[in-house]
Amino acid sequence: MLITEGPPKLSKRRRRVLWTSVIAAAALLVGSMFLVQAYRARHAQAYTPGEANSDITESLARDLPRDAPKPVFADVTKAAGLGGFVTFAGLRGSELPEDMGAGAAWGDVDNDGDDDLFVVSAGGPLSSPEAQLAPSILYINDGAGHFTASPTFPDTRVHGMAAAWGDYDGDGWIDLIVTGYNMLRLYHNDRGTLARDARFPDRKGFWSGVSWGDYDNDGRLDLYVCGYVKYVSAKPGEQRASQQYGTAVPYTLNPASFEPERNLLFHNTGRGGFAEVAVKAGVSNPTGRSLSAVWHDFDNDGWLDLYVANDISDNAFYHNVKGRFEDISHPAWVADYRGAMGLAVGDWNRDGDDDIFITHWIAQENALYDSMIKDTGQLRFTDAADTFGLGQIALPVVGWGTEFLDFDSDGWLDLVVANGSTFETEESPKKLVAQLPFLLWNRHG
Repeated sequence: MLITEGPPKLSKRRRRVLWTSVIAAAALLVGSMFLVQAYRARHAQAYTPGEANSDITESLARDLPRDAPKPVFADVTKAAGLGGFVTFAGLRGSELPEDMGAGAAWGDVDNDGDDDLFVVSAGGPLSSPEAQLAPSILYINDGAGHFTASPTFPDTRVHGMAAAWGDYDGDGWIDLIVTGYNMLRLYHNDRGTLARDARFPDRKGFWSGVSWGDYDNDGRLDLYVCGYVKYVSAKPGEQRASQQYGTAVPYTLNPASFEPERNLLFHNTGRGGFAEVAVKAGVSNPTGRSLSAVWHDFDNDGWLDLYVANDISDNAFYHNVKGRFEDISHPAWVADYRGAMGLAVGDWNRDGDDDIFITHWIAQENALYDSMIKDTGQLRFTDAADTFGLGQIALPVVGWGTEFLDFDSDGWLDLVVANGSTFETEESPKKLVAQLPFLLWNRHG
């Protein structure tokens, strides 16, 4: 018969010695780990951009799927008669108003059923006399895919920024507002012929994005104008530099060098008259360096809300409560402090509420604010850009104008983004680094 016995029992004293040894060994191991981490922190190896690194994830990167549509776009600029447009005459002088890039606006100015095109010119160097600036042009569409410069549009040579069409006097003909540096001009449409409205004088300031909307539901279009910065030109011979992400740039190209400009709200008083009421209405946004704004009813209550994209300052969201505005920028989770440039609004995921897409400066990613109103019952948004492939891709570029569009007609809104660097080239400081645009396909949300 086999008889087995268990291991010999340890005395209390030996058990205490054993546990003490185990605890001491564990403490020594933890301490060693801390020492290794401290050593690594003090003697960290410099990271070379582009090299493989286990601490950097690539999980957000996306390759184009095999089933993606293959759009074919043909450049018809010259064939359509638009190839002769020049936005800038002369050499840039490293001043901020010269480099922002001017916009364009589509609208049927002559009520013939096809859209015409107004192209805003950036003009030229701030030092150039007005006569030497490149003119803004109104191109008339003949309905057969060809455009001709309007011979009746007033000669407009400005440091332009943006434009928007809107029938402010309700006569059935769309009128035009144009913004720029030290200029803000309203053109009245008299049955297809535009003439400047003398009751709306130029205003000193750096005016950027502009948007029409009837915020008080009185049947008349009101006007919101974004103010960028209180720009001051460099003195002759002054060559101060500033730092942007470790790169030395002239301080005159850095918006952080200047105080924010206030925004303007023109209330339409009827018969073509306007009263500026931004401060009274609480939407002057004096701390924001504003570049674009959009009127939109985000909560479907029948009143247009106002969202403002600000550069290196908090974005602003003004909720319209029956003609009064409440600043809900922080409660709505959209008071984002980045370099916001362009704005687009649309229901990209077809969940029944409208979302906000915002372009940003380099190394900041773009933002896709997905509305949570159906889940929370409140106007709140969450930034889902990284989750849906819109964040990381934008890190190396500077985003500007953007718009939702369904380019493949599958019922899902896609995105287009105009990119353009604000950094000067090393070979020729009078030029800026070129960047390609984005066409972003929406694969069923």
